[in-house]
Amino acid sequence: LFPYRVNSSEYFPIFLAVLWQAGLFFHQGLAATLGLLYICSRYCYFMGYKESSSERLVPLYFSSGVLWILIAASALGILHFSLSHYMGLNFLQLL
Repeated sequence: LFPYRVNSSEYFPIFLAVLWQAGLFFHQGLAATLGLLYICSRYCYFMGYKESSSERLVPLYFSSGVLWILIAASALGILHFSLSHYMGLNFLQLL
């Protein structure tokens, strides 16, 4: 059980911070769905960790991809909030 706690502690603070930011500034439903996908893929990674190294690579890459999508969603949400709040630009009205 010890390697799983150490292995999950690497990305978990990043995941929580980005999940909250994406939920607050971008879209709550998308953030919740991506958060669930991330947790499930990390679980599959931990289960594959017991099996073999080839079993754990696909969930590892999938979870990192989901984390990058969360980072992009939070960055877009913060950018949209900053531009609309401080400069008065609203991208949704421009589209």
